[in-house]
Amino acid sequence: MRLTELLVGHSADDQGAAARRNVERASLDELLDALDLEPLGEWALLHITHELTHRGAEIIAPIAARLVARPIRPGTYGLTEALTELFRYELDTAGPAIVRALIEGGEAALRAGASSRDAGTYLIQLADCARMAERPLPEARPLALAFLERAQGEADPYRFGVDNAASLVGGEPGGASGGGQ
Repeated sequence: MRLTELLVGHSADDQGAAARRNVERASLDELLDALDLEPLGEWALLHITHELTHRGAEIIAPIAARLVARPIRPGTYGLTEALTELFRYELDTAGPAIVRALIEGGEAALRAGASSRDAGTYLIQLADCARMAERPLPEARPLALAFLERAQGEADPYRFGVDNAASLVGGEPGGASGGGQ
């Protein structure tokens, strides 16, 4: 039985337990598909992203392809979170590919007309990468500028996304992580 079949229609607690028992033997596609389930409990999300992170750099290209194909999807946060966690452990080897995947996803989100709330996840994750690397990410600056321009046109822009985008524009790797998604 596919992971999504084990999770759909169950309570958050049951999803978490099923994910914990089944993520190791799930295929990469099953893990990625499961992130798009609505609703998906927090524990299931954590077990899936943890498993993805442990699969290493093999997750980058499939996640990047999904983010570009459908940048505003239910699983965006989980997909970007898996990339950012992998960045933490493979900064020197996979870091550039992860940053590129997050930028391409964010660009696709803006092209698709995403609000600052929908596109904010990409900027937050990129700012987290900058903080982990303890250096600016100049390659993310054009996306951050485009995001800030989009946010300026909104009546109620996503403040946490705006703050993280501003840190990328200014090149400051500091700043607090956290806030709601």
